[in-house]
Amino acid sequence: MPVGEIDEVAWKFLRSEFTGRTYANWPIDRRVDAYLIRNGMRRFLDNGADYSALLDRVMSNIGAALRSGILSPGR
Repeated sequence: MPVGEIDEVAWKFLRSEFTGRTYANWPIDRRVDAYLIRNGMRRFLDNGADYSALLDRVMSNIGAALRSGILSPGR
């Protein structure tokens, strides 16, 4: 899968309800799994390399999401 598409999905996840308080006690991989399933993107779950790349992109963009206000520390 192209890096741009993986990055796009990572940012969509970071803007989703799965980064909010409701899911705050869930591990990040479980949140990503639920997001992918809910949004019809099981193909990531079926491809270990793409899934790993997606998790990496989510984790590496958390700081930028906080700085830009997409995520808030108390969210």
